[in-house]
Amino acid sequence: MPRAQREERMLDAALQNFGERGFRSASMDDIARDSGITKPLLYQYFESKEGLYQACAERERARLFDGLEAASMAAPPRERLRVFVEGYFAYLEEHRGARWLLYGDVSVTATNEMHERNAGVVIRLVRATADELHRSPDATTLTVVAHALIGAGYHVGRWWVEQSEVSRDAAIKQFIPVAAGILAPAFTS
Repeated sequence: MPRAQREERMLDAALQNFGERGFRSASMDDIARDSGITKPLLYQYFESKEGLYQACAERERARLFDGLEAASMAAPPRERLRVFVEGYFAYLEEHRGARWLLYGDVSVTATNEMHERNAGVVIRLVRATADELHRSPDATTLTVVAHALIGAGYHVGRWWVEQSEVSRDAAIKQFIPVAAGILAPAFTS
């Protein structure tokens, strides 16, 4: 089996175990059994249970943000924020209840690194949208609005997945004006 395919099987099994049991209760023995790959190979690829968990969180982060970036860039410039926010909440709703959602037990350092990568996606989207709307935000403005949006989305998302009485549509309706306010400085320059 090629390395990439073997790694995907390990990550799939780990994601299922972490999602069902949480980081602390999931075992490398169960992950190895469920993936059909030996425990020593898990350690060879990921070094530790923490490394495996971070790899799972990063893979899901990348899937989410790569998908959001592609869908948003395919939309007209004035629709991108709505497409991004709707896609984000749809992902959260689909995975609601998964203990790894929004980096659960990932270290602060790894979470900060993931937030940086997420901010990079937002910077690219805002820069492209600003260019198409003939705006020219400077690098500092782009960075500030990207980090503010990522921070707000992260915290609102963590809150929302615990609020089963708040519908996705209600959360989106409330969050879009907040996000638009955060992004406003990039489009007024």
